[in-house]
Amino acid sequence: MPYPVGHLVFFMFCVLLAGMLAMAAMSFKVRMRLSDARHLKLYMGILVLAGCTGSLFPDVPALWNFILHGNLRHVTVGPVPTHSLFFGIVFFCIALMIGYLIYGKRTKAVSVGLFAGAGFISHLMLDDLAEGSIYYLYPFYGEPFRLFYSFFV
Repeated sequence: MPYPVGHLVFFMFCVLLAGMLAMAAMSFKVRMRLSDARHLKLYMGILVLAGCTGSLFPDVPALWNFILHGNLRHVTVGPVPTHSLFFGIVFFCIALMIGYLIYGKRTKAVSVGLFAGAGFISHLMLDDLAEGSIYYLYPFYGEPFRLFYSFFV
């Protein structure tokens, strides 16, 4: 399993860079005032924070287990696997609600949720490439399997 820094770097180069370049290109099309530029910087910062949190979120139980039990097991929270699309959907909904509370606009809330979800998916992809056991279809299929690893090896 890659280290947390590896997950952040993978997210930054694979997802965040493309999203930020697209947003910057859109901002050049429209004439912006100084206050709009400040809001755009804050908005981009929140998107970066949401994506980086999403790329680290599946491994949160490792910190919990390290503090309570002294090990780094990080695959489940109770009976629910953290490296599953079900857990990713829950995290997407949490990020969506937080984005809506911050902005009050549905489009900005959805973009915050999408960046968080993209960070989560990039974490699953990187763990899968590193021979991790991912429970992609957890409620419907309870066994881990590798999706991307078989294509590249």
